[in-house]
Amino acid sequence: MADDGGKGMRFREGKRIGVVVLAAALFLLLPFSGAKALKERTLRASCPSVCGETVVSRTARDGMILSLPGTWNLAEVVLEIDDAEEIYLGDAQTPFRRGEAGDLTGKTGTGLAIRNRDGMTLGHVTILQGSRLPALFLTVDADELKAAGRDKDRRIDRGHACWLETDGSVGYDGEITQLKGRGNNTFRYMKKPWQVKLAEKAPLGGMEAAKTWVLLANWCDISLLRNQIVMDVSRAAGLRNALECRQADVWINGAYQGLYLVSEKIQVGKERIPITNLEKATEKAEGWTEDPGKLVKGGTKELPLTRSYPAVPDPEDITGGYIATIEKTHRLRDYLLAGFRTEEGLSVQIKEPTNPSPAQTEYLGGVVRRIHRALMAGDGRDPETGKAFSELLDTESFALRALTEEWCKNYDLLGGSQFFYKDSDAADPRVYAGPAWDYDLSFGNMKDRGYSPEAPYIAQFPKNGNLYWLLEKHADFTDLEGKLWRERFRPALAVLLGEREEMPGESLCPLDAYYAQIADSAAMNTARWGVNSAATGPYSGESFDHAFSYLKNWITKRTAWMDARFGDGEE
Repeated sequence: MADDGGKGMRFREGKRIGVVVLAAALFLLLPFSGAKALKERTLRASCPSVCGETVVSRTARDGMILSLPGTWNLAEVVLEIDDAEEIYLGDAQTPFRRGEAGDLTGKTGTGLAIRNRDGMTLGHVTILQGSRLPALFLTVDADELKAAGRDKDRRIDRGHACWLETDGSVGYDGEITQLKGRGNNTFRYMKKPWQVKLAEKAPLGGMEAAKTWVLLANWCDISLLRNQIVMDVSRAAGLRNALECRQADVWINGAYQGLYLVSEKIQVGKERIPITNLEKATEKAEGWTEDPGKLVKGGTKELPLTRSYPAVPDPEDITGGYIATIEKTHRLRDYLLAGFRTEEGLSVQIKEPTNPSPAQTEYLGGVVRRIHRALMAGDGRDPETGKAFSELLDTESFALRALTEEWCKNYDLLGGSQFFYKDSDAADPRVYAGPAWDYDLSFGNMKDRGYSPEAPYIAQFPKNGNLYWLLEKHADFTDLEGKLWRERFRPALAVLLGEREEMPGESLCPLDAYYAQIADSAAMNTARWGVNSAATGPYSGESFDHAFSYLKNWITKRTAWMDARFGDGEE
């Protein structure tokens, strides 16, 4: 592998994390007496000086792993185990009395014996503490959680959530009205992605206050950073309505679930995508009921496949707002998804309104067809209406998205998470690209899309279903790409690459800072889930440290390649 820059920093940090993980692994392989007793017990911990939440240990082989939030004060931890009023930890015999805080300082990362006052060994534990990140504690019915983990459509409609900020303050402590699985392929993995809806709006991690939040598991990304980096870059580059996100450790019913990326949800709303709410307007239309009826398959010559809800009535204005995504052809064909496929072969899933009527589906289909026809035309104009593509879509947002896809070589370039939205014609008749979403399979993380950081990407797929390829056939669009690269995108990457300091209030930071922010939690996540090397390429990550080194090296080389194409900003 080529030089990685910052190698010394990563070695020192990696050595520290490696010692933690290695010590835990070696300990768990050691036999000890009383294994049967250990499996029947659970170690519980709380930190009353920070919050009232309790975390529980997880049995791993012949020992326990206890994962603690990074914001907890180790000198003030209440530690309890079943059937013992008092326990003694490690060779130092540090006492912990039921209900009283004790001191765990210096006891993380190694295997410790747990004994009662009679000297009987009750078990062994490895205690890990995460990075100083927010912590999310969810409490729901255990049986409902198992069912929701098996079926993405199962929803848990009651529970409790507590969000702990990095300074130890409580950002939310209240009820939740929904917890459900999310994602397509990602839901099939062991570490589940979730969507949680709070009973009240809350500004988690300083993000815009909202009820609904998405918990991305990042199972296919051993670096755990790809999604966060692209989202932060898109915001710094000025993509309209780009999402905010925060890394956070998550516990459900006290059990550690791993490091998640907590993100805003792509949805219509003042705090998210502030466009006309067609769904609410539909609910006010005559004949509306809470039951949308069945999703019905249909089609016309212009739209050979449609899926919509005939029982849903229409308001007077159905021109917006819509949120949709270009979808993989087989998903729209095989799954029960609302949307359409155009005569030109472009598949689109409609996300909002959630239950689009036939008229709404056909209206958006017509909008997309006019854009598609204009892009395929040599002069960039729809042959039926004479309108240029620049009149039908916002070229700036599409240029920023094209730069993003080219820069990171996103696996879902052709469909899956290519979001776009449209307001009502009265507000703005154009279609906007974004927000940026779903980048775990990017930055050289998929073999069949190429590991090399130094090759064209969008141009590899010269087909009418690739809107960015169609756009780049028009010189005025590529000129805009170059301008935005030099004036907006590249200055953001200068922060990422450590070439300039970040501005106050800027979420984007240098790559080494991203590493440092999550290193301890990444080790804790690895202890919980292991390394999912089977889901990624062999070069993109054998461990967290290796995955980060690969990612940093790849981004550095890719940015240099993009500079050569668009100019490095020195003009």
